[in-house]
Amino acid sequence: MSLIQWKCRSLSAGFLSVLMGASPVSAQAENQQYWTLESSIERVVRIAPESKVAAANIQAHRGALRQAGAWKNPTLSVLMSNKIGLDDGTGGQDLTQFALSQPVPLFGQRSQKKSIARAGLSASIAQGDYQHLDLERQISIRFHRLQFASAKYELEQERLAFASDLKDVGRQREKSGDMAILERTRLDLVRETAKQLSDKAEGEYNETLSQFRSLLNLPIGALPELKALAPIENLAPLTAYLATVPDHPLMQAADNRVKGATASVALAKANRLPKLSVNMYRERDFLGGRVQNSHGIGLSFTVPLWDRQGGRLTETRARVQQSYADVEILHRDLKSSVRQNYLHLNHLIEQGAHYRLNVFQPSRRVFDMTRKAYAAGEVEILSLIDANNIYFDAQTGYLELLQDAWLEAAELRLAAGHSIFTTGQDN
Repeated sequence: MSLIQWKCRSLSAGFLSVLMGASPVSAQAENQQYWTLESSIERVVRIAPESKVAAANIQAHRGALRQAGAWKNPTLSVLMSNKIGLDDGTGGQDLTQFALSQPVPLFGQRSQKKSIARAGLSASIAQGDYQHLDLERQISIRFHRLQFASAKYELEQERLAFASDLKDVGRQREKSGDMAILERTRLDLVRETAKQLSDKAEGEYNETLSQFRSLLNLPIGALPELKALAPIENLAPLTAYLATVPDHPLMQAADNRVKGATASVALAKANRLPKLSVNMYRERDFLGGRVQNSHGIGLSFTVPLWDRQGGRLTETRARVQQSYADVEILHRDLKSSVRQNYLHLNHLIEQGAHYRLNVFQPSRRVFDMTRKAYAAGEVEILSLIDANNIYFDAQTGYLELLQDAWLEAAELRLAAGHSIFTTGQDN
């Protein structure tokens, strides 16, 4: 399926449902053999430690939001003295005072703290969305590399099989006196070279397969089947990717950091003002020849005489300016990355199409024609060896272009803030 234009949208709901509803891997998943890019991503998102970190971070910010703006606990003080005993002549110790002091938040401090915490929560959700996208990129890279390694290994096995047939034919023709030892030796070298290339491709395939198994937490003996590499078709215009940059999860996180910094300025201003506490007390004293209780209420407040929090206010205002600058830098860098990734991807797609038409397909025709001509005795062994190398090298070059295009597509999706589940890309 081709890359098509989709506007970047928030992944939060789907991402959080996967994270919070993650369940142990089923036996069906363990036994699954055919894997698409989508099914690979869904599995990794459920089991990856990065997903758990993102979920825990979001939950932590939810707790911070619930805590933000909470009233401070009152302070209870109790006084015991011998004053009453001295006054009435009985002596001893008595409880003479109970006092309760309650700090009262003023000037919107509670709402400002909630605004800061709410911005932090929104930023953590956006950061979780980005973590999801980055996981998609990592999985896509492993997925497409395994596609390439598998195709390359099959290709080198095909090269080896053909070279082995040539070697056998060469030995038979040498025995019959129809081929010189030099030509037969060349065929032996072709076969041994093909064997070395096959062994190398096998090692690279096993290494890539091991990485894919590890990422998906598959059994050691699992042999996942993947769709073959195919060209990317109908790439959406560059404007479609640039248009979604403002909605990128990193941009959303940065915007929320601006909101949090702005609320911090308002809180810093409020903290410069006096802090009020309401005090209520009850006292017992010896009055009028008997012990009597008295009650009272009072107010206490700080006097901002020495510390007017001027430095804190300057700091928060500077943080706001910094956060705005961070947004501008991020927006610039994301747009630059989108343009660079898009231009590179578009070039790879065009190069792949040109390579297929002008190199890969002709090399196949030349290879087939040369084999027939050699069988008919019309060309020398060097022509067959040359055609053999050109054909298999052309196939390898084409596979490399396909792989590079899909790897670049993964980078482009991350830079633009696109998910595989919203672009409809399938390979």
